[in-house]
Amino acid sequence: MRIEFTGEYAALMGGYVAFRQNLGFVMPESSQRWLRHMADLLYTMPLISEVIDMERAEAIASRREGESDVTRQSRFVVLRQFCLYLNRIGVGAYVPPAGQVRARSEFVPRIVSEREMARIIEVAEGKALRWPPMVLKILWCTGIRIGEAAALTVGDFHRKDRSLYVAHAKSDRSRIVPVSESLAVDLGEYVDARVPGGDSCRWLFPGRDPGSHRSKVAIGNRLRGIYREARVLTDEGRPIRTHDIRHSFAIATLEKMVEQGRDVYVTLPLLSAFMGHANICDTEYYLRFLPSAHRALVEQEAPISHAVFGDGAL
Repeated sequence: MRIEFTGEYAALMGGYVAFRQNLGFVMPESSQRWLRHMADLLYTMPLISEVIDMERAEAIASRREGESDVTRQSRFVVLRQFCLYLNRIGVGAYVPPAGQVRARSEFVPRIVSEREMARIIEVAEGKALRWPPMVLKILWCTGIRIGEAAALTVGDFHRKDRSLYVAHAKSDRSRIVPVSESLAVDLGEYVDARVPGGDSCRWLFPGRDPGSHRSKVAIGNRLRGIYREARVLTDEGRPIRTHDIRHSFAIATLEKMVEQGRDVYVTLPLLSAFMGHANICDTEYYLRFLPSAHRALVEQEAPISHAVFGDGAL
């Protein structure tokens, strides 16, 4: 969706959005709304030769009341990219330094072990409903987001290729996710039992209202009770978040890469694409949870360190 801009800066804002989209980048509606807010703010300021100078950039990037670090950082990225675009087309603009605004987070995900996940699935399979264990198996074996799983159709599951097509996911990105042979068998049996004839347009996890799929909130609420019953809890005694399963998948995959002797930094782009990350930095975040990755990096750098420093201690 493209927002219509009005006023003195409409051509510049609209031109920037079109430029990004023509390069293949997604311009979420939220980013376009921030651009429109930026235009409104610039309109209240006196005209100068530069559209955005340092003072204006700092005013635009300043924290709004009640704004989170993450939202402020996202606005700053849009501001900086817009300033780079202005310079590209010959319109003067101050470009704020990269990293000037950063979101700080102390959050540490709750990592789910294979044994804990087996316990969760065992509890789910003991219930009358057939869809919760299927959702859990998909999340654990593919690492896709709960919202992506909720929106899967029968046609998104390709038995022959053993893959799932995740359409228009976060940031409007689509991707193909391979599935294991065992998951493909379970999915095939689930589809055959729930959707006779295999209508490709039917939802894998239909909602109560005709033509709708189960929402991620409804799925999350149902799964939370299963986590509690399986006694897979946080340190505070609360059920884990469903998104922790995605974190656990990423970390387990990286751990396996290290054990296989692969260069983690070479394989990171593959995992990034697999998980649908918009930026490889989102995937690199998981490296800090891998003690084995730290050991492997030290071992890889050992010959260089020896050549530079020799055997002496610093």
